[in-house]
Amino acid sequence: MGPSSFGLYCNLEIIYALLAVGLLFQALANISETPGGDSGWYLTLVPLLVAHAALLMFNGVRKEVSSKVVSFMLVIAYGSYILWPFSAGAQHSAIPWSWLFGIYAMLVPVFEESPRDSILHFFIFPALLTASSVSAHLITGVDLNPTELLFRVAYLAFCCALLAGLARFALNAVRESDKTYYETLSAQLLLSRSQDYAKELQEFDKLVHDNVMAALLDASRNPGELPQRTRLLARRAISVLEEEGLKIQPQRPITFQALTEQVAEGIEPWNQRLRFVSDSIDKYPQASPDSTLPYTAARAFTHAVTEAVSNSARHSGTRTTQISIRTEMRRPFRSTRSDEVRPYIFCTISDRGQGFSVSDIDRRRLGVRVSMIRSMKEAGGMVTITSMPERGTTVVVQWPHEEPNAG
Repeated sequence: MGPSSFGLYCNLEIIYALLAVGLLFQALANISETPGGDSGWYLTLVPLLVAHAALLMFNGVRKEVSSKVVSFMLVIAYGSYILWPFSAGAQHSAIPWSWLFGIYAMLVPVFEESPRDSILHFFIFPALLTASSVSAHLITGVDLNPTELLFRVAYLAFCCALLAGLARFALNAVRESDKTYYETLSAQLLLSRSQDYAKELQEFDKLVHDNVMAALLDASRNPGELPQRTRLLARRAISVLEEEGLKIQPQRPITFQALTEQVAEGIEPWNQRLRFVSDSIDKYPQASPDSTLPYTAARAFTHAVTEAVSNSARHSGTRTTQISIRTEMRRPFRSTRSDEVRPYIFCTISDRGQGFSVSDIDRRRLGVRVSMIRSMKEAGGMVTITSMPERGTTVVVQWPHEEPNAG
């Protein structure tokens, strides 16, 4: 999930929250026309709808995406159809006052990126409305108008198809936007690296010209003191080259912002399956994007994240992997007041796949332990792997580690 796709999902949460408000007014109007009202237990669908819509609006405004929250729509929709024949309202009307609630749940297959589920729900909700109305008619004996039922079933099917189709069309459009964004970002990073390399090469050429050529010219123009003068200038050139070499060998520190861009470039091959989610903890303030970490730590961090995403794609058995990056400005855990506040950066990679037992990993194997855990440990960071069979896997890559005076 790229930035455009993530923005679309947040907007869809807001749109469906507003749709829930419309469904609420429609349901209240139908309830008011029912003599004696309805069963109290069935009317709990109304506060459930209001609470869920409020949570959707809250997540959408805060730019957060939660598949669990969205999936609860199915509970509301299925419950409204299946439980209707047993409610008191079915004594007065065979068609439930919640007959449009199926529209509300059409966001679920869109979030799961499953066209097959969208088609299935397009048929399932009209079929459930029909079955619910017919069952209420058979159980309570209340009259059922076939023409009215046919109209409402057709209207429900049309709305489901329209909402699912529009959401799918918008999703395909923003995917192309995400693809263009990542291609542009990759090209920009490549251009920046090329410009940096050209600048360094130019400085090196200037260095060679100013020192070596000066020594050679001086030697050719001063035949009397040539040996001594040449040695002095040669030593000067060698000394300057050594100083420049010492500057180049320790690579420049990487900012958190640059590290995020490197991570985005590293996981680009799996963009189609990735869902970027918010992972902020209000307990700690965010670190500055200009906070730095050593070059070796940044390289190990990027490698660990890429390896975790690759492992999820190959072994989890799921279609999607969630990834989030957050920063914190705090003291390390288990520290004292004398320890300074320092910046932390975390990347969390999780899936709901088949998982595995971490304790069953053979210690003689070099895969996870060396490529991720050990490399981050040597770079001053840490990798935490949490996994259970059939419950998915969560990998947290962190720099620096939690020991006092780390990093």
